[in-house]
Amino acid sequence: MITSNIKILIILLLPGFLSAQVNSDSLTFLSSNPVNKILSTDLEKQLNTTNLNSLLRYHYSNNGFSFGVYEQYKSTVIKLRSKNIRDEQNFSMFGEYSFLPSVRIGLMTNNNIYSDDRKIGINEASLLNSSLYSKINIAGYFSIMPYGGFSINKQVGEDDRGTIYGTEALLNYGSANNLRLDANLKFQNEDISPRKNTLRFVNASLSNRVGNNFSNTLTAKYSEMRKDFYFDSDSLLLSEFNINHNIQSRNEKSYLLADKIFLAPVSENISLNLNGKVFWREIDRNTRYRLLSAISPSSFDSKIEEFKLNIDGNLIYRSKNLNGMLKIEYSEREEKHKAKNIEDANIIFFEKRQELENSKNNKSQLTVLATSWTYNLSGKDRIDLSLLHRKLIYDTPSEANFDDRDELLSIFRLKYIRKLNPVFSFFVNLEGSINHIVYIFSERSSNNNIRRVLKLSSGGNFNNKSISSENVFEVSANYTVYDFEDVIPNVKSFVFRQFAFRDSSTVNLLPDISLKFEGYAKLSEQGNFKWTSFSSKPERFLAEYFALPKIMVTKNRLEFGAGLRLFSLTTFKYSNKNIKYKSNNYFSFGPVTQLGYKIIDNLAIAVYGWYEFINTETSDKKEVANLSMKVDWKL
Repeated sequence: MITSNIKILIILLLPGFLSAQVNSDSLTFLSSNPVNKILSTDLEKQLNTTNLNSLLRYHYSNNGFSFGVYEQYKSTVIKLRSKNIRDEQNFSMFGEYSFLPSVRIGLMTNNNIYSDDRKIGINEASLLNSSLYSKINIAGYFSIMPYGGFSINKQVGEDDRGTIYGTEALLNYGSANNLRLDANLKFQNEDISPRKNTLRFVNASLSNRVGNNFSNTLTAKYSEMRKDFYFDSDSLLLSEFNINHNIQSRNEKSYLLADKIFLAPVSENISLNLNGKVFWREIDRNTRYRLLSAISPSSFDSKIEEFKLNIDGNLIYRSKNLNGMLKIEYSEREEKHKAKNIEDANIIFFEKRQELENSKNNKSQLTVLATSWTYNLSGKDRIDLSLLHRKLIYDTPSEANFDDRDELLSIFRLKYIRKLNPVFSFFVNLEGSINHIVYIFSERSSNNNIRRVLKLSSGGNFNNKSISSENVFEVSANYTVYDFEDVIPNVKSFVFRQFAFRDSSTVNLLPDISLKFEGYAKLSEQGNFKWTSFSSKPERFLAEYFALPKIMVTKNRLEFGAGLRLFSLTTFKYSNKNIKYKSNNYFSFGPVTQLGYKIIDNLAIAVYGWYEFINTETSDKKEVANLSMKVDWKL
């Protein structure tokens, strides 16, 4: 039974729930107190790409005053024939003061900037919001916060300004009989004429727990979001309405109902989880300005309706020597696309647009059965077994869409691990998969194929005070066979085989000096394949090698390393007589260095870089510098 206090709170919140409309799974103000304090900067340059990522999160609270700041800046520079620069910044800051134990007054500012020098739909945009707010806490478990301020929203050269206002509410209530109600809502309007952005969000969950053996959680969500976007208008709209940019509104509504049940009998080693979700969504697009004299199929707006159903359950068994899991999942998804008619528009154009939208309609059914088990044969021996089977049915109702297909995927893995002594253990692993794709209609049936993959690997791990080493040997084969290769000339079944060896080792030469090595070798062959005779004709062979030996010196707060990086990739082809010959070669080498220094206990800097001398058969020699730098300050 829900207590009378919870009933009263539901009644108080109900009008807000009903008037609410998207998209926020968290609250902006009520959850604006960051706990972790972080300052970090990452700079990485590899070949023609340079990335910078900086993050700051800080919070201070004392004597009723709180202050917080969040800043993330990302920049990417790509140098090819021309330079491309993309920048992204997210900044927020708040300060608040507690006048009473249950009332706080504050100011919050958010600033988001996006810039891309490519000619894309929206290559430059910024949003600045600043609002006054008050937090009111009632009875310790219910908080409400009205706010209001101004907004400056810039997009593709248009500068819109106006007001932003709204309300947030948060409820966390637990009763003595293990019943808990959690809810939050957000209502926000951004009036930046001629555009208008709105946000409505409600999330409520009711849970009941009986000790550690049973729990049931019901969840309901409703969200609605409207966003207005600018896009370039043509010359006819410019002369008729005197606008450089047209406006499209994107309205999205979504609903979610979910139930989660957990059951663990006291006297058993098993537990059961059951989950069910129903989700549906509507996306409605509306264009502001149109000319009936210039209507075409692309002039009509569209609407999308999406429905999802997901049911899954897993059974878990735990004992001293055996742990296992069995999972069953079933899901459905349906997507409908509709064109929206324009009054007095040419019906022929509308029918063409409607036909295009109908071709996007689709529905799918997915069934998954999976199990995994771990059995301890002894204190030194263990066996892991995993199995998965998945079936996908994908249908497209439109006669113009031929993507209808069925897909079956089965995966297995068997691994044996043996610990020979305290310092050495080894494993043997066998895994494989079969994937069968069948397109229903003849227009796409040339893609029907069965892919069989088999992989066998073995390796060991040695670790004592002086030496640590991990080595893996692996052989794998991929056989992809097309159903109709005999009647379709351009479709060829193929086989891909590979041998790989990987090594990662460290030798401690002195207490402060060690030798580290990372490397691998891969030999791969690809060719045409006949499944009936299980024979192949090789077409290409790849030999790939990588080695990175380096000396590491560790002294107090300093870590320094220097070494050499080598990479080689050689491609071979085969003549009509199956004679292998070299096609091209890529080889790079150069010095590697790294430096890490812990300035103080919570502030560290790390720099890693290498210089490459690159040789290829098809171009002149090149030299490339690569750099990675990170500053990490745990405030």
